[in-house]
Amino acid sequence: MKIPQNIAEQRNKYSRFRFARWPLTILEESEELRKGEFEIPAEAKSRKYPVRALRYWWLHCAVQEEIQRIDGPPTIADIGCGPGLLKRFMPKIDGARWIGLDINIENERLKTAGYDEVHCCDFNERLPLQNSTADIVICSHVLEHVPRPQFTMGELSRILKPEGLMLVGVPVAPKVIAHVREWQFAKEFKSGKRKRGQHMHSFWSKRICGIAEKSGLQVEFVSGTYLLRHKGLFLEDHRFWIRINQVWGALFPSLAQELCVQLRKPALGA
Repeated sequence: MKIPQNIAEQRNKYSRFRFARWPLTILEESEELRKGEFEIPAEAKSRKYPVRALRYWWLHCAVQEEIQRIDGPPTIADIGCGPGLLKRFMPKIDGARWIGLDINIENERLKTAGYDEVHCCDFNERLPLQNSTADIVICSHVLEHVPRPQFTMGELSRILKPEGLMLVGVPVAPKVIAHVREWQFAKEFKSGKRKRGQHMHSFWSKRICGIAEKSGLQVEFVSGTYLLRHKGLFLEDHRFWIRINQVWGALFPSLAQELCVQLRKPALGA
């Protein structure tokens, strides 16, 4: 039986192997990635396709795909924007309004990153944005640092427009290992060896998807990013090595070091 074209396109669009079809060109061409201020080791910057930059590559590709769907320039909320690395990495998006949120915004590099708005906020409290503010919410490697991931995810959902896109990245591990890590984190916090702002939570794929669904979000896509990395590894000059890592991440998300999750807020009344 022939699958209707629109259904076939949707299956293809959100296939777990979609990473392997997206171009790697920006990793080769990004001048920002090669600068000394981009926070990956110098050995990794010397390679064409540094594995450590794949989280930024994924966000770039997903946002570029989404803006083709949106009518008009998007509003993008960058949660945990830090010094503005993501915005610096992204090619210019005509008319886009960027909002940066972080607990520390007294950063000279952030001031020159070109955000339209910057807000100082604690992600364990209500975010200083109105309901349905953003077309795209990006939350890359933040949830593992917050006391209440479910609460924070709920706030991210609140500021996202209906039918809007949310991109979430977290470190990932198999469920048993994740539980052991959280037990270790709690023990270290109690003894004072671990401080607020360091990792508090560990995730496996079903956990982060469950948190999203409880916040009223639909899971469109989940994949891991890589099997292994070693700074300056010569294999990172070869596309086939990146594709091998991406296929591994698609097949075994919780064994892929980092998890990439694409979420959608349903339309009103859906």
